[in-house]
Amino acid sequence: MNRKDKNILSNTRELALHFMTRVEQEGAYADRLLSSHKVSGLEQRDRSFVRELLLGVLRWKLRLDHIIDSYYKRKSKKTLAPDVRNIIRLGLFQIIFMNSVPDHAAVNESVEIASRRFGRSVGGLVNAILRRFSREGEPAVKSSDPLEKLSVEKSYPLWIVKRWSAHFGIETAEAIMAAGNEKHAVTIRVNSTKTDSDFLVSELGREGFDLSPSGMPGYFNVLKGSGLFDTGAFAKGLFAVQDSATSMASLLLAPIPGEKILDLCSAPGGKATHIAELMNDKGIVDAVDINPGRIGLVREAAERLGLESIRCLEGDSVEFGSKADTLYDRVLFDTPCTGTGVFSKRPDMKWRRKADDFEAITKLQKAIFGNAASLVKPGGILVYSTCSLEPEENEDMVNRFNKENGFTVEIDDRFKDFEIDCGYLILPQQMFGTGAFAVKLRRTSA
Repeated sequence: MNRKDKNILSNTRELALHFMTRVEQEGAYADRLLSSHKVSGLEQRDRSFVRELLLGVLRWKLRLDHIIDSYYKRKSKKTLAPDVRNIIRLGLFQIIFMNSVPDHAAVNESVEIASRRFGRSVGGLVNAILRRFSREGEPAVKSSDPLEKLSVEKSYPLWIVKRWSAHFGIETAEAIMAAGNEKHAVTIRVNSTKTDSDFLVSELGREGFDLSPSGMPGYFNVLKGSGLFDTGAFAKGLFAVQDSATSMASLLLAPIPGEKILDLCSAPGGKATHIAELMNDKGIVDAVDINPGRIGLVREAAERLGLESIRCLEGDSVEFGSKADTLYDRVLFDTPCTGTGVFSKRPDMKWRRKADDFEAITKLQKAIFGNAASLVKPGGILVYSTCSLEPEENEDMVNRFNKENGFTVEIDDRFKDFEIDCGYLILPQQMFGTGAFAVKLRRTSA
């Protein structure tokens, strides 16, 4: 490795360390940090390296900490400083999970960063822990409780392990956690208003990309290739990035060309643009979001994809339309939720979420649900969706709503493999790492 490459790798490790500090100490969101100018200005290889380091350490944080705490021999009552712990986490992650990085390089770079930041004694401590791990391997989890062991081994908070094991059973819970810890391919959706699947596969194939069907019509996993967003196909608006599981909500909505559709909580626009494509861009899709910056993302996506039926509106989904007489043929709202179905994409959310979050989140969901229902025409359709796996946010929420309002659940045989008590639930291991819930409701009251 020449000096230039070594300096680049050192800088990317430093950037990943900086992002870890931002996430843990300032509450920053990993996905937003990875979309910042500090990353976008890097070469593709270096962007990928920073991304893998940051998301990988966040995925496996509890398991990495178990190793550190087993091997850290305290000579005083002082605990490891957060940044020192993060340096060791980064080193361990590279040794365990990154075959592209030689073990000695992971150790040496970690020691250099620690020495430069905190002095030679801290560098020596980092060196001792990493080299001991290289010699002795991973220590066993010393617990007689199988859920505690699973929590450490799969690197999930214990309260989530207990919750999923009680609701799904231990075997399914373990499969959910395993899927959430894997790196999954980027999934793209064909823009059916501009092209078809065969042409897109061929077009991206000529640019060096290997695609595979992703479980829903018009969706593909990008298995191989780099620079996806620099391709001519992307610039022409031939595809959008969207997880295939999330398409279930738009497909259940089943919009018809010429209808007036409302998409509440619309940003970043995956569902709004999918709806417009399903309508062949004929009709009106009102895309509403409370955040002006994020509604801008919907606008940008619509413009790139060449979709003219989408109207981007800034508004609070709890109150939107309450002073207007306008009713919609179909309303979709992908509600704010705990996001427990998308930990594979947002591993920092594993540690951000707490067991007592449900009270505030379900209160907001109920408020949006009530407003969304009031905007549906008699005989019209309401689709409620989440990226959560939790019954309080999914089937329990819908059952409670249906008891108080004039709506009935409609069945769609396309999704019978995912049918639960009320609606459809895709688990992460069933659809390339992303979970989703959706239900189709028809307004029967005037």
